[in-house]
Amino acid sequence: MKKLLPFFFVLSLFSNSIFSQCTTPGDVTITGPLTGCTDRVATYTVSSVGATSYEWKITGTNSQTPQSATSYSIVFENSNVVIEVTPMNGTCAGNKKTITVAVSQTPNKPFVVQSGNTLDANTTAASYQWYLGSTPISGATSKTYSPPSNGTYLVEAKNTQGCSVFSNSFAFFRTAIKEDAIFSDFTFYPNPVSTKVFVNFTSRYELAFANLSGQEVLRQTALQGKQEIDLTSLKRGVYLMKITSDGKTAVRKLLLK
Repeated sequence: MKKLLPFFFVLSLFSNSIFSQCTTPGDVTITGPLTGCTDRVATYTVSSVGATSYEWKITGTNSQTPQSATSYSIVFENSNVVIEVTPMNGTCAGNKKTITVAVSQTPNKPFVVQSGNTLDANTTAASYQWYLGSTPISGATSKTYSPPSNGTYLVEAKNTQGCSVFSNSFAFFRTAIKEDAIFSDFTFYPNPVSTKVFVNFTSRYELAFANLSGQEVLRQTALQGKQEIDLTSLKRGVYLMKITSDGKTAVRKLLLK
């Protein structure tokens, strides 16, 4: 029995050596954008030669979803995001890689309003781009835009970091009526409208809605300032919205969808 002890001791050392040895994985690479915008989603993937798994640590957001062992999707919130990844090969850890994603605030969503024959983005941004349908309009990069023809328009608002947001589509109708200057600050949105239209005018005014046959279908009187008009009683179609104030009149077209 004593002769076997050295053998078992050597075998034990050999076994421990086998199980304690591993190959350290190579440096990890993190692929994904280094800038982000609030409420936007980005996906990050990792790779490392010799890694069999990865240890992730993500801070700066409460919304993170593993897509696989090598991929995470992140929703940016209101702070920078720090991503730390350590490549693993069994119990052996490689060098930890850390990146910081600079997150910028997305601009407020534009709500297009129409005043006379001019559209206004109705939000403050570093830059703007107007579209006819889905096509950008060359040179239409101001907060306001006066379309040359009827159509469905929308605007993109962008900040200095490149974060952007689009308005809803707005159905624009030119009016041929020469109206008094007092209506220059009359605004309304949205257009098309589903159930309610919001109007705003500094003077006292009244609204009358008529179908294209000229039949009046709704009237609102004694209005002033911002108002919410319920249109659920009307059928879908195009209506003329007549604004009357101080004996003067202006007309806007409204699409009820």
